[in-house]
Order: sequence, then C-alpha cells, then structure tokens
Amino acid sequence: MSPNPQTQTLDVLVIGAGFSGICAGIRLLERGISNFRIYEKSQGIGGTWYDNSYPGAACDVPSHFYCYSFEPNPDWSRVYSPQAEIQRYIEHCADKYGVRPHIENGAKVTEMRLDEARGIWQVSFASGEIVEARHIINGYGGLHKPSVPDFAGKASFSGQTMHTAEWDHAVDFKNKRVAIIGSAASAIQIIPELTKIVEKLTIFQRTPNYIAPRGDREYTDAEKQRFARWPLLQRLYRWFLYKRMDLILYPITRKGSKAGKIGRQKVMQHMRDSVKDSELHELLQPNYEMGCKRILLSDDLYRSLNRDNAVLEPNAIDRIEPAGVRCKDGTLHEVDIIVFATGFDIDGHMRSIDVYGSNGQSLVDAWVEGPQGYCGSCVAGFPNYWMATGPNTGVGTTSVVYMIEQSIQFITRMIEAAGSTNMLSVKQSVQDEFNKDIQAALDNSVWASGCDSYYITETGKITTLYPHNATAFRTQLRNASLQDFDVVVPTERAKHAQVA
Repeated sequence: MSPNPQTQTLDVLVIGAGFSGICAGIRLLERGISNFRIYEKSQGIGGTWYDNSYPGAACDVPSHFYCYSFEPNPDWSRVYSPQAEIQRYIEHCADKYGVRPHIENGAKVTEMRLDEARGIWQVSFASGEIVEARHIINGYGGLHKPSVPDFAGKASFSGQTMHTAEWDHAVDFKNKRVAIIGSAASAIQIIPELTKIVEKLTIFQRTPNYIAPRGDREYTDAEKQRFARWPLLQRLYRWFLYKRMDLILYPITRKGSKAGKIGRQKVMQHMRDSVKDSELHELLQPNYEMGCKRILLSDDLYRSLNRDNAVLEPNAIDRIEPAGVRCKDGTLHEVDIIVFATGFDIDGHMRSIDVYGSNGQSLVDAWVEGPQGYCGSCVAGFPNYWMATGPNTGVGTTSVVYMIEQSIQFITRMIEAAGSTNMLSVKQSVQDEFNKDIQAALDNSVWASGCDSYYITETGKITTLYPHNATAFRTQLRNASLQDFDVVVPTERAKHAQVA
C-alpha cells in the first residue's frame, strides 16, 4: 500500500505512549518540534502501566524517583505506587504538557523501512496504513510481549487461563483452585492478593529468588502537604533516593562484592524469620550469587506463604491436562484457573517490529549475534532511527524513568542537530568500541556469575543490562556528540544541490 497522499511527512514518529513516548513528546515540543505523532497499539495511555493491571501490580522503585524530574508529584499515596496511580500520572503529564492531541491509540506498527534516496522512513501499520517520517523514536518498553512456555497439553485445559499482562478482570477467583506458574516479579505481587480469596493457590516455582523487604507504607497527609509546600524538600528527597541507589544498591551488581554477600545474609535471614514452615526454607533459598537474577521486593509474599491455602510446588511441570497441571514426579494438581506469571520476551521485543535500514539491511540481520547499539539509543546502519530503551539500557538498581529522560534528552538533541533533511548514522567504529567496553564491564558483573536468567541470550551475551550506575549513563549521553555520527545527505537532496 502506498503512503496516504493526504498525510504530511512527519518530522518525528514516536512508537508507544508510555513513559518513553510521553517524555519524547514533551521534549520535542520544548524544542519547537510540533510535527510529530505518537502511535500506541493499546487503547489507552501508560504503556506497561496500562497493559499490566493484575491484582497487586505496583512499582519496585520509590514513587518520588519513578517519575519525571521536571514533573514531581507531591501527592503520591505510597512509597511504592500501585499501577493505577502510575498510569494516572502518565496521563496527567500527557495532558499538562499538551502531548495528548499528538497521540493515536489502537495503532500497531508492523514494519519500518528506510527510503534512503529521500531520507524518509516509511512506517507500516497493522491497519494497512503507511505513514512517512524523517525520524523514528521507538519508545516501546520491554514489558509488553508476554512469554508463555509451550507446555505440552496446554490447549487441553478445561478451565480458564491468562497471562499476568493480559489480566481478565471478568474472571471470578473467589473460592477457586488456582495455579500460578512462575514465582518472580509479577507473581510475588499477585500471590498475596490471590491467597486472600481463593480456595487453594498452588505456586509452581522453577527457581527461588532473592526477595528483600520493600518497606512500603502510605504517605501521611502531613508529608504530602510538606512536599507540596516546599518543592525543594521533594527535590532533596528524590536526590537522596537517586544517590542511595547509585552508591548503596549499585555495588551489589559487582561480581563477588562484599555488598552482595552482606545483602544475601540479610535477605536470607529475613526469609527464615518470615516463613514459619522450616521445610520451605531450603526451597526458598537461591543457590546463585545475589543479583545474578533480578532482586525482588515484597513485604507480604512470605506472610501469604504461611497461609493454609498456599502450596509451594518446586517440582518441574511435565504437562498440562484438562483437569490441571501434572508435575514430572507424577503429581496432578487439579485446578480451575491457571495464571502464567512467566514474564516477558525481553530480547524478542526489540525485534517485534520489522526494521529495514541502509541498503535494505534488516535489524534482525544486524543483530544476528544479539542486539547492540550506541548508548542504547541508535544502531549503525539505521540513520534517524532512535530507541529510548535500546540494547544495554536495562537497570536493576535505579529508576528506568531516569534512564528514559537521559535517552530522550540525547535523542531530541540529535534530532535538532540533524536539521530538516539530513540523516545521522552512528559510526560503526564508534558503536563497536562502545560495545567492547560495555561487554567488558558486564563480564565483571554479578549478572555474568553463572545463573540462568533472561538477561543472557542464547549466545551468552548480556544485551539488556547497563553495567554502570545512573550517573555514568547520564555522563555517557552528555559526552556523546555529532562527531560520533556520519551525517548522511539523502541522494535526492544531493542531486538537487549539484544541479543548483
């Protein structure tokens, strides 16, 4: 299908209306760029926080740091905000900063193809529409493509099934027998909620996790009033959270660190003090270095395991049958509902849209040895294609919203520098050197200490995580400049210049 002749070529096309997309819209407007459009596949604003609405969904980063630095919120209800409140915050920002009129919902991008001669990206949608743009900002996050293991017999189950990211609020869990497959980040938020209402909850745990106490609580009205009255106090509190993560939590990510060993002792002692059944202690104790897998936070998971209707099943699943879930030891757990808390395809989401850059090269081919880019924001051979949370921008000890802000500030600076017609393509040599340093740093991280995690690809590379702290990321992006890029003049423009 050809581009719609009635549609003006956009200066910037943004994918996703979550934290990344809304931030991009705000920063573009600040730079005087108003000819942009944000396309969101879902029917609402919020990205991850719109899609993931399961019971207990909340953030594991303190609220006052899990927000834009330029739009502090003195009215956060809790230290760790629940899903609905975060979504409302994103909607508030879209409205306050005039971004909402630029958003189109229900628009799923399927392909992006560069027209090198014109210096234009042609973006195809599931609807068949094609929109043209000079720049792309890909703002989709990693927590949107559910991963469900292909268990034998899955389709034969006679009850109801759902993934945590596709929660069916019409399903009644009261007094039902429920299986929750998975025991990581989403599961530990859902389990305490389900144990309050179900007849029996069977938790299928493949690998135990380090689960630290969250320390969550409500903010008092007096605290909210102080934050509102003295904005400097709120900024200082945010700075404290930022520094605490950079200086206290980040050292845990170093392989064999003293901080990690101390943290392990404290977390394991917390588990033993919290779980009454001593037979569960060994099942809940990880056998890998703390931090190798994502460190989880919960104040009430262990209390829920003390309930009579909670059963922890460590045996591997053999198959799913009409009546329930059968383990490899032969045990059949009869259930009415199966919840897949099996996470997301973190690596695959970066390839979920077909992208074709210079000389028709596909991003899949460019990333045959694993996703890589420059500063997590761009890829050699794909000029004017930008990513808010690209390869090696994942974090475990700081706020991803902070990382997004740094990326968008860099991206919009480069878009402004490109001018109205030129294309910027990061130099291959610059990208190669950057990734050499990133992988060397990752080799010395706890994530490379030997556990089996979604951080590591089939080739053994870590392509999702950033090996340094938030301050280092900000410094890297601020130091990046036009000298790192080839300025590509579209051939049609070059021809016109020669004729002139």
